[in-house]
Amino acid sequence: MTPEGRDSHGDREELHPETPDSYALRRRVLLAAVVTFALYLASTVVIFALGVSRAWIVLALVVIFFAVTRPLMSPVFAALRLRRRLAFQAFLEMREQEQDRG
Repeated sequence: MTPEGRDSHGDREELHPETPDSYALRRRVLLAAVVTFALYLASTVVIFALGVSRAWIVLALVVIFFAVTRPLMSPVFAALRLRRRLAFQAFLEMREQEQDRG
């Protein structure tokens, strides 16, 4: 850790080689949010411009969610699962060390 509280790439690799880069994950979430919002907005404008039923908006939202948002967010979900697994492993190791001492 640096004095500013941020991990440098070397520190992250020393902690655990599988630990994902939190800044890359934040950028990924921001990218997913911007792309999803732009698509939602564009699809809503197109549907209103065509003058079709507003029920098509719901269908467009569902399609955008499953075709764009979920695939963009899947690496983030995988990284969260990995972090939980690593935290639980560290907890078990710490508990085992405490039992060995006492």
